[in-house]
Amino acid sequence: MKTYPKSNVNRIKRGQNRATYDVAKINKIIDAGFIGYVSYVYQNKAITLPMAYGRKENKIYLHSSQGNRMLNMLLEAGEMSMTIMHLDALILARSGLHHSVNYRSATLFGSVKKIENQQEKEAALFCFMEHMMKGRWDAIRSMHKDEIDRTLVVDLP
Repeated sequence: MKTYPKSNVNRIKRGQNRATYDVAKINKIIDAGFIGYVSYVYQNKAITLPMAYGRKENKIYLHSSQGNRMLNMLLEAGEMSMTIMHLDALILARSGLHHSVNYRSATLFGSVKKIENQQEKEAALFCFMEHMMKGRWDAIRSMHKDEIDRTLVVDLP
């Protein structure tokens, strides 16, 4: 069983018995959806936005326009975090204090890199599209070079 190392940043303190660092289990959570919540800091304000993603092997791919504030701030910072969450059940009780939720989540941490190479960028966009909707890539028209040039693609190992 391959696991991610624990650190001060990713170590679960509360509910440790429910946490996992198992790579296969975390990939299963990632692969079950295609929307994650990306956090960044802009003008000393913490901002979190939902963002579609794709995963291939040990990389998460994000894309947007070249001028996207969030992705450019992440590139400037050189690192990022992203949380993917799936709500499984509402836990309802007679007391509001005992209401809760069951969910699966993965919070990813790592360096962020801009993909410059044209073939690597196209492969990342293919991965993104296939992760979102399997087989869709073959049903859409080919991207024009200027569309690819205007698209910013980053990866998070």
